[in-house]
Amino acid sequence: MYIASAGRLSLPQADESASVNLTSGREARPTRMTRVPEAEPRPRRISHNRLVLRVCLMLTLLAPAAAGDWPRFRGENGSGVAPDGALPSELHPERTLAWKTGTVPGNSSPIVVAGRVLFTGHQGDERLLLCLDASTGRELWRRGFTRTRTEGAHPLNGPTTPTPVTDSESVYAFFPEFGLIAWDLAGNERWRAPMGPFPSSIQGIASSPVYAGGVVAMLIDTTEESYLAAYDAASGKLAWKAQRGTNFLGGYSTPAVYKPSSGPLQIVVAASTELTGYQASTGERLWWAPVSFAPAAMPLVAGDHVFTVEPAGGGAPPFTGMLKQFDRNNNGAIEREETAGSDVNSQIMARLFRSIDRSVGNGDGIVNAEEYNKSFHVERSAGGLVRTRLGGSGDVSQSHVGWRHTKGLPYTTAPLLYQGVLYLVRDGGILTCFEPESGKVLREERMKDAPGAYYASPVAGDGKVYLVSHAGKATVLSAAADAKWEIVSQHDFDEPVVATPAIAGGRIFLRTAKALYAFGTREPAGR
Repeated sequence: MYIASAGRLSLPQADESASVNLTSGREARPTRMTRVPEAEPRPRRISHNRLVLRVCLMLTLLAPAAAGDWPRFRGENGSGVAPDGALPSELHPERTLAWKTGTVPGNSSPIVVAGRVLFTGHQGDERLLLCLDASTGRELWRRGFTRTRTEGAHPLNGPTTPTPVTDSESVYAFFPEFGLIAWDLAGNERWRAPMGPFPSSIQGIASSPVYAGGVVAMLIDTTEESYLAAYDAASGKLAWKAQRGTNFLGGYSTPAVYKPSSGPLQIVVAASTELTGYQASTGERLWWAPVSFAPAAMPLVAGDHVFTVEPAGGGAPPFTGMLKQFDRNNNGAIEREETAGSDVNSQIMARLFRSIDRSVGNGDGIVNAEEYNKSFHVERSAGGLVRTRLGGSGDVSQSHVGWRHTKGLPYTTAPLLYQGVLYLVRDGGILTCFEPESGKVLREERMKDAPGAYYASPVAGDGKVYLVSHAGKATVLSAAADAKWEIVSQHDFDEPVVATPAIAGGRIFLRTAKALYAFGTREPAGR
């Protein structure tokens, strides 16, 4: 099925209250959740001694982060590349393991700042942010809330897929069942910004927040509402909100940030209908190009270019196949009642057909062949692996869009540009290497003993590329400027992996379904 095989992300929606129960205790264990009605910062009275202790701690935590922190999804600006430093040649639980700790369920990727590892997770109705000591794996604190509404999400997405982001002073986490919450690095809550609900997301919200020039930006890209919202990082107040166009699929990509040599800082969004650059301070739409349609992989900004990727056309099954699966009354169309069901595929397709009926149909609750084919006709003209030059204004589709590759592309994993080679991994363990300036395929090969689906994006450092399959097979490659990579090591963790690894301070942090691992050859920098 198109969505199930491409996005692999959806579950039933519920229309419930947006209020939440929050806690700001300092214990390193779960604390009792208490209801807080307002979404504003909350001052507290503290004793003189506690104030002195807190100030001392904050002076330590708020110092500039050590070089080599991993501040967001895929590290510095989402590049997936770690700065210089020795890294292990294998991810092995006996030979290179620094520590391992069991953890709560969740698909968010870890971030690393000031000797702390942070990630989100969930336990029952609790939605959590956890903070561990990067050198030992010891839990320092956990904070969160008790959900009071449910957002639909595919099981491979879930309620805690978005990855937190940090500006070295605070950490900002997005929870689809509430919105944005900010804590300082000691675990004290700073502010909350309720968002949602999001009933028209076909497969759940998967985009992660980004920090750009004093604002925390969050992309919401559903079938009925699409916007980029920016919140002041200091206060949590809405700074601006840019409405976007929608389509019948929506998107799941995380934005990137671009700082031109002259001109304002930009937030680069690959989302439904187009690739867009927004001014970070105002939300002004500076430039755009219709090269994306319904992406999940985040754009990769490299110098003055951006690479975007999503399957190009051909992803939709023929309407005849849909009829065989859903047309119970054999009338040659698919009616709303025919997609009803409690299984995941039925719920995904119910949202999809409802969206098609709304966007290109006549709203009669029935999708026919003409409406179905029309909806996917636009999709076939977009997508692919595309290199776009940054720095333009207005519609740049003719002036700045460069080469486009359309065959054998992933849906979820993002590109990696490392040592002059652009890497893409897709299901089956197939690794394709491109010459970034021309788009020439340098090498395409199925990695030995690394089959299956891939959700974690590749990361790199110290001359090595790290890849992990959904089944938990970790592969380490030796990078080469001519794409003549070789497999250095492999290890099977034998449990699911969705989160992208983080690299900081000479260590690689890998989150599996049940544990968080730290591998390395030395102590984290600055410890």
